[in-house]
Amino acid sequence: MSRELAPLLRRIRPQRAEGIEFFELDDAIVAVGGVGRKAAGHTAEALVSKYSPGVLMSAGFVGALTEKLKVGDVVEVKEVVDASTGAKFQTGHGDAVLVTGSSVSGPADKPIQAGRWHADIIDMEAAAVAAVAKQHGIKFLAIKAISDELNFPIPPLGKFLGADGQLETLRFLAWVAIRPKWWSVVRRLNANSNLAAANLSQLLGHLIEQRVSPEREKGIQPV
Repeated sequence: MSRELAPLLRRIRPQRAEGIEFFELDDAIVAVGGVGRKAAGHTAEALVSKYSPGVLMSAGFVGALTEKLKVGDVVEVKEVVDASTGAKFQTGHGDAVLVTGSSVSGPADKPIQAGRWHADIIDMEAAAVAAVAKQHGIKFLAIKAISDELNFPIPPLGKFLGADGQLETLRFLAWVAIRPKWWSVVRRLNANSNLAAANLSQLLGHLIEQRVSPEREKGIQPV
Protein backbone atom coordinates (compact mmCIF):
# COMPACT_ATOMS: atom_id res chain seq x y z
CA MET A 1 0.00 0.00 0.00
CA SER A 2 1.21 3.53 -0.74
CA ARG A 3 0.96 4.49 2.93
CA GLU A 4 3.83 2.09 3.67
CA LEU A 5 6.17 4.52 1.90
CA ALA A 6 4.12 7.70 2.29
CA PRO A 7 6.99 9.96 3.47
CA LEU A 8 9.17 8.89 0.53
CA LEU A 9 6.37 9.35 -2.02
CA ARG A 10 5.08 12.67 -0.72
CA ARG A 11 4.44 15.22 -3.48
CA ILE A 12 5.08 12.66 -6.23
CA ARG A 13 2.15 12.18 -8.58
CA PRO A 14 1.82 8.52 -9.59
CA GLN A 15 1.23 7.14 -13.04
CA ARG A 16 -1.54 4.53 -13.11
CA ALA A 17 -1.63 1.47 -15.32
CA GLU A 18 -3.03 -2.07 -14.94
CA GLY A 19 -4.35 -1.21 -11.47
CA ILE A 20 -0.85 -0.23 -10.31
CA GLU A 21 0.53 3.11 -9.17
CA PHE A 22 4.06 3.88 -10.41
CA PHE A 23 5.95 6.59 -8.53
CA GLU A 24 8.96 7.80 -10.52
CA LEU A 25 11.73 9.04 -8.23
CA ASP A 26 14.97 10.45 -9.63
CA ASP A 27 16.86 7.19 -9.23
CA ALA A 28 14.25 4.54 -8.48
CA ILE A 29 10.70 3.49 -9.31
CA VAL A 30 8.20 2.56 -6.61
CA ALA A 31 5.31 0.37 -7.79
CA VAL A 32 2.27 -0.04 -5.53
CA GLY A 33 -0.15 -2.75 -6.51
CA GLY A 34 -1.95 -3.95 -3.40
CA VAL A 35 -1.75 -6.55 -0.65
CA GLY A 36 -1.00 -10.24 -1.11
CA ARG A 37 0.94 -12.65 -3.26
CA LYS A 38 -1.13 -12.26 -6.44
CA ALA A 39 -1.00 -8.46 -6.40
CA ALA A 40 2.73 -8.45 -5.64
CA GLY A 41 3.57 -10.82 -8.46
CA HIS A 42 1.48 -8.86 -10.94
CA THR A 43 3.06 -5.59 -9.82
CA ALA A 44 6.60 -6.96 -10.04
CA GLU A 45 6.03 -8.29 -13.56
CA ALA A 46 4.58 -4.96 -14.68
CA LEU A 47 7.53 -3.11 -13.15
CA VAL A 48 10.04 -5.31 -14.97
CA SER A 49 8.19 -4.93 -18.26
CA LYS A 50 7.83 -1.16 -18.01
CA TYR A 51 11.19 -0.14 -16.54
CA SER A 52 13.70 -3.04 -16.87
CA PRO A 53 15.18 -2.46 -13.38
CA GLY A 54 18.64 -3.65 -12.40
CA VAL A 55 17.49 -4.43 -8.87
CA LEU A 56 14.04 -5.54 -7.71
CA MET A 57 13.22 -4.87 -4.07
CA SER A 58 10.29 -5.84 -1.86
CA ALA A 59 9.72 -3.05 0.67
CA GLY A 60 6.88 -2.64 3.14
CA PHE A 61 5.41 -3.61 6.50
CA VAL A 62 5.83 -6.95 8.23
CA GLY A 63 4.80 -8.62 11.45
CA ALA A 64 7.44 -9.61 14.00
CA LEU A 65 7.88 -13.29 14.80
CA THR A 66 10.27 -12.66 17.66
CA GLU A 67 10.01 -10.54 20.79
CA LYS A 68 13.28 -8.75 20.07
CA LEU A 69 11.81 -6.90 17.08
CA LYS A 70 9.79 -3.80 17.95
CA VAL A 71 7.48 -1.44 16.08
CA GLY A 72 9.47 0.84 13.79
CA ASP A 73 12.48 -1.48 13.51
CA VAL A 74 13.70 -1.76 9.91
CA VAL A 75 15.37 -5.00 8.87
CA GLU A 76 17.23 -6.16 5.80
CA VAL A 77 16.24 -9.66 4.74
CA LYS A 78 18.82 -12.33 3.93
CA GLU A 79 16.35 -15.08 2.99
CA VAL A 80 12.71 -15.21 1.91
CA VAL A 81 10.73 -18.42 2.33
CA ASP A 82 7.48 -19.11 0.50
CA ALA A 83 5.20 -20.83 3.03
CA SER A 84 3.03 -22.25 0.24
CA THR A 85 5.80 -24.05 -1.63
CA GLY A 86 8.80 -24.07 0.69
CA ALA A 87 10.86 -22.27 -1.97
CA LYS A 88 13.71 -20.15 -0.61
CA PHE A 89 15.26 -17.02 -2.10
CA GLN A 90 18.58 -15.53 -1.00
CA THR A 91 19.46 -11.83 -1.19
CA GLY A 92 23.13 -11.91 -0.23
CA HIS A 93 22.50 -9.14 2.31
CA GLY A 94 20.98 -8.66 5.74
CA ASP A 95 20.40 -11.02 8.64
CA ALA A 96 16.65 -11.65 8.87
CA VAL A 97 14.61 -14.58 7.57
CA LEU A 98 11.21 -13.62 6.18
CA VAL A 99 8.36 -16.02 5.53
CA THR A 100 5.61 -15.08 3.07
CA GLY A 101 2.21 -16.41 4.08
CA SER A 102 -1.20 -16.27 2.44
CA SER A 103 -3.14 -14.49 5.15
CA VAL A 104 -2.79 -11.81 7.82
CA SER A 105 -1.10 -13.41 10.84
CA GLY A 106 -2.00 -12.68 14.46
CA PRO A 107 -0.67 -13.81 17.85
CA ALA A 108 -2.06 -17.34 17.44
CA ASP A 109 -0.44 -17.95 14.04
CA LYS A 110 2.91 -16.23 14.47
CA PRO A 111 4.61 -18.74 16.80
CA ILE A 112 3.64 -21.55 14.42
CA GLN A 113 5.16 -19.77 11.43
CA ALA A 114 8.27 -18.82 13.39
CA GLY A 115 8.88 -22.38 14.53
CA ARG A 116 8.17 -24.02 11.19
CA TRP A 117 10.34 -21.74 9.08
CA HIS A 118 12.83 -20.42 11.66
CA ALA A 119 11.75 -16.98 10.54
CA ASP A 120 12.04 -13.55 12.16
CA ILE A 121 9.30 -11.71 10.26
CA ILE A 122 6.24 -12.44 8.13
CA ASP A 123 4.52 -10.75 5.20
CA MET A 124 2.24 -11.63 2.26
CA GLU A 125 4.26 -10.39 -0.74
CA ALA A 126 8.05 -10.82 -0.71
CA ALA A 127 8.21 -14.38 -2.07
CA ALA A 128 6.16 -13.41 -5.11
CA VAL A 129 8.51 -10.51 -5.88
CA ALA A 130 11.55 -12.74 -5.33
CA ALA A 131 10.15 -15.33 -7.76
CA VAL A 132 9.73 -12.69 -10.47
CA ALA A 133 13.26 -11.43 -9.89
CA LYS A 134 14.65 -14.97 -10.17
CA GLN A 135 12.68 -15.67 -13.34
CA HIS A 136 14.11 -12.57 -15.02
CA GLY A 137 17.64 -12.90 -13.64
CA ILE A 138 17.38 -9.67 -11.65
CA LYS A 139 19.08 -9.03 -8.32
CA PHE A 140 16.56 -9.22 -5.44
CA LEU A 141 16.55 -7.36 -2.12
CA ALA A 142 14.02 -7.00 0.68
CA ILE A 143 13.78 -4.23 3.27
CA LYS A 144 10.94 -4.40 5.78
CA ALA A 145 9.64 -2.37 8.73
CA ILE A 146 7.84 -3.82 11.76
CA SER A 147 4.24 -2.58 12.04
CA ASP A 148 2.99 -5.19 14.52
CA GLU A 149 4.91 -6.94 17.25
CA LEU A 150 4.74 -10.62 18.14
CA ASN A 151 1.72 -10.41 20.45
CA PHE A 152 -0.15 -7.53 18.79
CA PRO A 153 -3.87 -8.38 18.31
CA ILE A 154 -4.29 -7.77 14.57
CA PRO A 155 -7.87 -7.05 13.41
CA PRO A 156 -9.26 -9.46 10.76
CA LEU A 157 -8.00 -7.33 7.87
CA GLY A 158 -8.08 -10.28 5.50
CA LYS A 159 -11.87 -10.07 5.40
CA PHE A 160 -11.62 -6.64 3.83
CA LEU A 161 -9.12 -7.29 1.04
CA GLY A 162 -10.61 -7.14 -2.43
CA ALA A 163 -9.71 -9.48 -5.27
CA ASP A 164 -7.34 -6.78 -6.55
CA GLY A 165 -5.38 -6.74 -3.29
CA GLN A 166 -6.76 -3.38 -2.19
CA LEU A 167 -7.97 -2.83 1.36
CA GLU A 168 -11.67 -1.91 1.36
CA THR A 169 -11.14 0.86 3.89
CA LEU A 170 -14.69 2.15 4.21
CA ARG A 171 -16.09 -1.34 4.79
CA PHE A 172 -13.38 -2.03 7.37
CA LEU A 173 -14.07 1.23 9.22
CA ALA A 174 -17.81 0.48 9.23
CA TRP A 175 -17.02 -2.91 10.79
CA VAL A 176 -14.80 -1.32 13.42
CA ALA A 177 -17.31 1.43 14.21
CA ILE A 178 -19.77 -0.98 15.84
CA ARG A 179 -17.09 -2.96 17.69
CA PRO A 180 -15.65 -0.74 20.44
CA LYS A 181 -13.21 -3.42 21.61
CA TRP A 182 -11.20 -2.83 18.43
CA TRP A 183 -11.07 0.97 18.60
CA SER A 184 -7.89 1.24 20.65
CA VAL A 185 -6.24 -1.54 18.63
CA VAL A 186 -6.91 0.26 15.34
CA ARG A 187 -5.60 3.53 16.78
CA ARG A 188 -2.41 1.77 17.89
CA LEU A 189 -2.05 0.05 14.52
CA ASN A 190 -2.38 3.41 12.77
CA ALA A 191 0.31 4.94 14.98
CA ASN A 192 2.52 1.88 14.46
CA SER A 193 2.10 2.16 10.71
CA ASN A 194 3.06 5.84 10.70
CA LEU A 195 6.26 5.11 12.62
CA ALA A 196 7.13 2.13 10.41
CA ALA A 197 6.53 4.17 7.26
CA ALA A 198 8.71 7.03 8.46
CA ASN A 199 11.64 4.78 9.37
CA LEU A 200 11.34 2.64 6.24
CA SER A 201 11.18 5.66 3.95
CA GLN A 202 14.20 7.23 5.59
CA LEU A 203 16.33 4.11 5.17
CA LEU A 204 15.23 3.50 1.61
CA GLY A 205 16.09 7.08 0.71
CA HIS A 206 19.61 6.54 2.04
CA LEU A 207 19.98 3.18 0.28
CA ILE A 208 18.94 4.64 -3.07
CA GLU A 209 21.50 7.42 -2.71
CA GLN A 210 24.25 4.99 -1.70
CA ARG A 211 23.61 2.65 -4.64
CA VAL A 212 23.39 5.45 -7.19
CA SER A 213 26.32 7.66 -6.11
CA PRO A 214 29.16 5.24 -7.03
CA GLU A 215 27.55 4.64 -10.42
CA ARG A 216 27.35 8.37 -11.07
CA GLU A 217 31.01 8.81 -10.18
CA LYS A 218 31.84 6.22 -12.85
CA GLY A 219 29.63 7.94 -15.39
CA ILE A 220 27.10 5.10 -15.39
CA GLN A 221 23.40 5.92 -15.54
CA PRO A 222 21.41 3.74 -13.13
CA VAL A 223 18.44 1.74 -14.40
